[in-house]
Amino acid sequence: MLVLEVLLAVFFLIACSFAPGFFFVRRLRWTAMEKLCASVGASLILCYLSFVAVYLVSQEGRDVSRPVLSCFSACSLAFCVFARRDIARLLHSFRVRQTLQAFCFLLLWTFLVLLMIRNYSGTNWLGDWLEHFQRTLFFVHHFPKSSPIVFGYELSARPPAMNELAAFFLGQLTDRFEIFQVIFGFLNLLIFLPCCLIMPALAGKRKTFLLPLALLFAANPAVMQQVTYTWTKALTAFFVVLSFGFYLAGMRKNDHGRILAGFVFVSFGMLVHYSAGPYLVFLTIHYFWRVLWQRPARQRLRETATILIFCGALWATWFGWSIAVYGMRTTFASNTTVTANRQLKGQFLTKTASNLVDSVVPAILRFDPLTQGLSPQGFLPALRDRAFALYQPNLIFGMGIFGGPIIVWLAYRGLLGANRRTEERRFWGVAIPLSIALGIASTGERDPRGVAHLTLFSLQAIGLSLLASTFPWRRRVLWLILAGCAIDFAAGILLHAYVQNLENDEQKTVYAALNSTGGKPNDAPVTPDSVGGLAWDNWYLKHQYTLNAQALASLDRAPTAGASVGRGQIERSLAEDESYWHGWYARNGGSVKLLGDHFWGQARWRIFPEISALLALLGAAMGMVLKRNALLLKDRWLSLR
Repeated sequence: MLVLEVLLAVFFLIACSFAPGFFFVRRLRWTAMEKLCASVGASLILCYLSFVAVYLVSQEGRDVSRPVLSCFSACSLAFCVFARRDIARLLHSFRVRQTLQAFCFLLLWTFLVLLMIRNYSGTNWLGDWLEHFQRTLFFVHHFPKSSPIVFGYELSARPPAMNELAAFFLGQLTDRFEIFQVIFGFLNLLIFLPCCLIMPALAGKRKTFLLPLALLFAANPAVMQQVTYTWTKALTAFFVVLSFGFYLAGMRKNDHGRILAGFVFVSFGMLVHYSAGPYLVFLTIHYFWRVLWQRPARQRLRETATILIFCGALWATWFGWSIAVYGMRTTFASNTTVTANRQLKGQFLTKTASNLVDSVVPAILRFDPLTQGLSPQGFLPALRDRAFALYQPNLIFGMGIFGGPIIVWLAYRGLLGANRRTEERRFWGVAIPLSIALGIASTGERDPRGVAHLTLFSLQAIGLSLLASTFPWRRRVLWLILAGCAIDFAAGILLHAYVQNLENDEQKTVYAALNSTGGKPNDAPVTPDSVGGLAWDNWYLKHQYTLNAQALASLDRAPTAGASVGRGQIERSLAEDESYWHGWYARNGGSVKLLGDHFWGQARWRIFPEISALLALLGAAMGMVLKRNALLLKDRWLSLR
C-alpha cells in the first residue's frame, strides 16, 4: 500500500509541478531550458495559490477539501493532454532531455538515501524535520488558528509556502510522514534544474555538460542533506538560482519579461523561507543601480509598477492573512531572526563578524565540535558529527573537500581575470560578496560551528554549477575532483546515512529509553553505535508518544521514588499529542514512521542493497565522466593540431 501511495505521490508531483506553468509559458519566446524551469516555478506558484484559495474558504477544524484539490490535479493532466504537441517540441531539445535524465538519476539517488534514514540527526540540528511536518498538518487539517507550534514557535515565525505545497499534495493522498518525506525530497531536489539553466551564464563561451553537475550533486554532503532533510532551504535556493538565471538573461537581452520573472521567483522564494531575502535585496539594488536607469523615463515607471504589483500580490497571500489573523506585531516580530537578534541585543556586529569567520574556517580547526551538548556518543556517531560539522555549516567545504577550494579559485579568477570588465562579471563581483554579507548578517543565531547552511546554500549550488561549467577538466584537476567526490560521499553521505539508520531492536540498544521519571537518560555510550546528545532528542521526538505511554505503564506496574513527579511530566508529554498534533500520534501508532522504517531493520547487512546501489551509481557516473573527459580533451588536442 505504501509503495502505491509513494508512486501516486511522485505522479502527482511530476504532473502538478510542470503542466500548469507550462500551459502559460509554452508560447513565450524563451529558450527550451527557460521554458522548462519557468514551467516548474510557475506551476509551484499556481499550486500554492490554489491551495490558499481552498484553505481560505474551508471551515476551521475540518480537513481541506480533497475533491477540490483533486480537481486542480485533474486540470494539470488536462493541460498535459492539451499541450502535448508543445511538450513534444520541448522534449526535442537535447539540453532538456539531458536535464531530465540527470534529474531522474538524482531522484533515484535521493530515494535510495531516504530509504536508509530512520532517525534524523547531525551535530546540533534538532527538530526542524518535525516542525515542518506539524506546520503542514496545520494546513492539511485546518487546525484552529490558536494551535501552538512545537518548540514554542508562532505559526508566523516561518513563511508557509512549502508547507502549503506539501499540504496541497498530502490533502489528496494521506497525512503519513513517509509521503511527506517524498514530497519534500522531490521539491528540494528541484534546485538541480536552475543550476543547469545558469551554467551557460557561468561558462561564458564554453560548451557546458550536465553529467559532471549531476555527479557533483550526488556526491555532495551539503546538497544531499538539504534535499533529504525535511526543511525548506533547498526549495528556497531553487527560486533564488532561478531568479538569477532569468534576471541575467533579461539583462543580457534587454527583456523586461525575463527580469519580471526573476523578481517574481525570488519573491516567492521569500514565501518559502526568509533566507531568500538577502538575494532579493541584492537584485533590487542591482536593478535600480545598473538596469532601470538605462530605460526611458516613462518605461521606468511602468516596469517598476509591474514588478511591485506582481510581487506585492504574492506577498499579500501570506502577510495579509497573517496580519489579519495574528496582528502586525506577531507577524513580523515572531520571525526567528528578529527573536534571536533581540536576545543578542547590542551584539549584532560582533555576532555577524564571528558567524562570518566561523562559516569560512572549519570548526574542527578551532575546537572539538562535540564539546557543546553533543557528547558522549559512540565512536561512529561521534565521527559522523565531526564530518557533519566540517561540511554542513561551512561555506567552502560545503561545496566539497577539494571542490570547495577549487570553486573559490575559479570564482576569484573569473572575477579578477581578463574579462572582469563585462557586465555579468560586474554582476557576480557584487552578488557574491554582498549576498554572503547579507546572508550572514540576516542570521539571527550565533553558532561557532558556522551558519552557511541557513542562508548561503544558493551560492553553494551556484558554485557547484561553476565547477561543472569548466568541464572538461585537466587530468590532475579531474582526479582531484573525483577523489574529492569519493571522500565526500564516504564521510559526508554514507557514514551520515548509516548513523541515521541506527535504531533500537531486540539485540541492541542504540538509543537509551526514558529514565524512571520520564526524563532524558544519562548518555553514557556502551557500543560504537550508541547515540546520545541532540541525536537522542530527535529520536525522542520520533517516538515521544509511545515512549511516554510505556513509561506511564511502567510506573503503574511498579511505582518508584519520585513517581508523582515523573507521572506529572509524562502525562504533560502525552497531552502534547492533543494540544500540538490534535491526536496525530495516537492515530498513527504513537511514532513517526520514516521510509527507512518500512524497508530495512537494524541488522547491518540489511542496508547493503542501498549501499551497493549507491556505489554502483556513483561508480557508473564517475566512469562516464572519465570517458567523456578523455574524449573531449582528445578532440580539443586534435583541433589544436
